[in-house]
Amino acid sequence: MTIHIAIVVALAVALLALVRARLIQVDLFFPWFAGVVMLGFAATQPAFVDWLGVRLGILYPPIAVLFLAVFLLVGILVTLTVFVTRLRSRQAALVRQIAAMELDAQERGRAWQVERE
Repeated sequence: MTIHIAIVVALAVALLALVRARLIQVDLFFPWFAGVVMLGFAATQPAFVDWLGVRLGILYPPIAVLFLAVFLLVGILVTLTVFVTRLRSRQAALVRQIAAMELDAQERGRAWQVERE
């Protein structure tokens, strides 16, 4: 049982190190991190695993923990997809804005050359 807790704590420390190194933002990270840590500690309790298996109607209770872990991973995937979509939309808006500024600068340059001649 102590090895399971040690693994959960080691993963938690590794993820916190990524946050401190600013490789992961806290607003994206914390809700899922809390869920994974709680699931990690709860999964080490046989009573919780049995209770979860009964509640989900799963015959082999340890599979219920895997089911919750997959659910958490899908949630993380959806969250990341939403944020990547927002970033791509912002990037497209910036590209359009820069293109409009470049076009405006080219038109001003042409108008200035016509005035000089």
